[in-house]
Amino acid sequence: MLALVLAVVTAVSGLSAVDATAADSDETVRIAVGRFKDAVVIEGLNGPLQVRRGDGSVVGGDRKTARLTLGRTGLFVDGKPLDRDVVTVTGPLLKLAGHSYREALEVRYVTWKGRQEMLVVHPLDLETYVTGIVSSELPRGWPLPAYQAQAVAARTFAVSQKYRRLDLPYHMESSVLDQVYHGVEREHALAEEAARTTRGLVLTWQRHLAQTYFHAACGGTTESALEGWGTGVDYLPGSSCERCMTAGTNRAKWSVKLRRSDVDKAFSKLVGGPLTDIRIAARTATGRVKQLELQSGKKRKLISGADFRRLLGWSVVWSTQIDRITLDKAAVVVDGRGSGHGVGMCQWGAKGYGDDGVPFEEILDRYYPGASLKRLY
Repeated sequence: MLALVLAVVTAVSGLSAVDATAADSDETVRIAVGRFKDAVVIEGLNGPLQVRRGDGSVVGGDRKTARLTLGRTGLFVDGKPLDRDVVTVTGPLLKLAGHSYREALEVRYVTWKGRQEMLVVHPLDLETYVTGIVSSELPRGWPLPAYQAQAVAARTFAVSQKYRRLDLPYHMESSVLDQVYHGVEREHALAEEAARTTRGLVLTWQRHLAQTYFHAACGGTTESALEGWGTGVDYLPGSSCERCMTAGTNRAKWSVKLRRSDVDKAFSKLVGGPLTDIRIAARTATGRVKQLELQSGKKRKLISGADFRRLLGWSVVWSTQIDRITLDKAAVVVDGRGSGHGVGMCQWGAKGYGDDGVPFEEILDRYYPGASLKRLY
């Protein structure tokens, strides 16, 4: 199937965003929108909902809500056994865990890391998904070119992930593990326009779908795939950005003060005790922290910049674009720039270029230089 998709990409290589009319597509994706150990409660909005077995038959008729729980051999609905490990809840609009989804949510009885749980999967049209990603990933009020660039990057990533995960019950998570998707409630007109005006467009490299990584703010220069992921990618060499620093992000420059007790808890197993020193040992070509040296007494340990963020918390240390680290008896202060891993498109940079009137094609070319814009359908 993947070979077929890539063949289609190759065959239509002469089309651009403005010189062709995209045909209708039946491309769909399946998004994991939640994992639950106790109960799944789905509410019907704008009308009743139904619980359907795999053969399409309805369990108990129309209802306002459905409460699904785990049994030893399958799922229970409203306390009654279904003798099924997969059911689909359908309705015009469905609410789950504070988010709203169109038409269908599939609840599956699965074993995850040795424990039984319920996996909820939302199947939907790819272009509807792209609208949702643009709405969820970027704030409202941004210029259309930034939304369009995000739409192309999100669509490319989604198609690539789909055909890598055909053996799984879902293609992507709804979190930062893949792409942030919050359902219907965050959709807005400009996000819909961005999906519509870029419909079917993907980025490719040498007849393959490109790896369209993106992040919030690069801090001035994006990172190369070689430094960020350990594998060189020609169209991800690291690029000068600069616009994210003036486009309005609150992550242009940041400083976080951490309690020594929290820092010692994070690193004591690595160095055998409380930290007595920490220093930046190596940087990448773009200035990001490549390695840090931790010290406790006479014991020293090198860790990567990415592990430093992971152990302290991705939302605590916003990026590895760290200018300085200061340690004293009471606290550790980390000063840095940007937000995210730094590879691929800088979202706030795209916003800045869009504010300047730069079209989305040029924005994509800045962050994925050499990749080609092709129409998949």
